[in-house]
Amino acid sequence: MKYKKVALYFVVGAFTLVSGCDSGIVPGSGAFKRIPETFSSNGERIYYTGTSSTGQVIQTRGGDTHMNMHRQMHGGGCASCHGVDREGGRLMPRFWIKAPALTKAALTSSGGHKHGKNAAQNHEIYDEKSLREAVINGINPAGEPLDGAMPRWIMAEEDLRDLTSYLLSLPE
Repeated sequence: MKYKKVALYFVVGAFTLVSGCDSGIVPGSGAFKRIPETFSSNGERIYYTGTSSTGQVIQTRGGDTHMNMHRQMHGGGCASCHGVDREGGRLMPRFWIKAPALTKAALTSSGGHKHGKNAAQNHEIYDEKSLREAVINGINPAGEPLDGAMPRWIMAEEDLRDLTSYLLSLPE
């Protein structure tokens, strides 16, 4: 019985790793949702693809090596970890890492953000300035560093403005 469980975990893990590679499907987003083929704004394009409307790939520094490879395999943008629906979720195969939701409500709900047992990660809501700081320098509104899996994005000022505007202006 024990070997059957191990075999099942292996098959499920292998499927999770392989499914969605180079197909525009983001694993971590519920039922493997597709990345849109067209975008209404430069910010939306950056979120889903990690490229600007000029075709320039948005570069990163830092972040977890495995997560960087995961992002490159599954679309390259924020959606590869935070999901097509922006609801966040567990990252595979490192299921202990949870990408937070990037919905407008998650970023701006009153009362701030409570991150469970890690009180040092609790902080006020995001505004445009603090969201920019999170994207570029990996710092939350309380001045604390974000999880090391989060890459620090290197992008033109216009692209950063477009991305933060997209994230903060979306209807739920």
